[in-house]
Amino acid sequence: MFLKKLVIIVAVAAIVGSAMAQGGGGRGQGMRGNPNSLSGLLNRADVQKDLGITDEQKTKLTDIRTASRQKMQDARTAAGDDRAAMQAAMQKVGEEVGKEQMAVLTADQAKRLKEIFVQVRGSQAILNTEIQSDLGLSDDQKAKIKDLQERQTKANQEIQQKVRDQSIDQAEARTEREKNNKVLADEIDKILTDAQKSKLKDMGGKPFTADPAPAGRGGGGGGGGF
Repeated sequence: MFLKKLVIIVAVAAIVGSAMAQGGGGRGQGMRGNPNSLSGLLNRADVQKDLGITDEQKTKLTDIRTASRQKMQDARTAAGDDRAAMQAAMQKVGEEVGKEQMAVLTADQAKRLKEIFVQVRGSQAILNTEIQSDLGLSDDQKAKIKDLQERQTKANQEIQQKVRDQSIDQAEARTEREKNNKVLADEIDKILTDAQKSKLKDMGGKPFTADPAPAGRGGGGGGGGF
């Protein structure tokens, strides 16, 4: 069973969405939001540099992030103690904010962002529905991927509780994250056909040069953030 093999790790909840990521940072910044969102990478300085984001675009992206924080707070307040309602509301806000951020980009920038996303996320890029569509995944493949995501979410919730209980520290969690990502990548690899794997690799485009990860932190690329 995948869940038995899966090493439980610390995760930032995907429901927060890319809107909660802080702007202008280095390598890890863009992954603080939904790691399966293309727009989540737009807060990374190295990504903005590669895309040639203008000062005007940076201002628009910052304004969107600023407004999103209030939207997220409003969603939490409206949901009250209803956890399911809060998750649904915040996910909706995150999706809306992501669309607003993507609308700031030119067509060429949006295309390049997808290429960078594929390189940064590796095989886990297929957790993004747009990438699934590009690869022509079957309904059966999509169902299997959804199952992996649900199992991953459950595992994340368990480790988050362990961190709150202080039975595991952040250093241990980072180590377990690497193990967890390897298991997830192996499971994803079993779902894709050889042709799809080849196409996904080609979708990465020209090499992306990421800024070095901050000292004391694991690398942000290749599927971190779960």
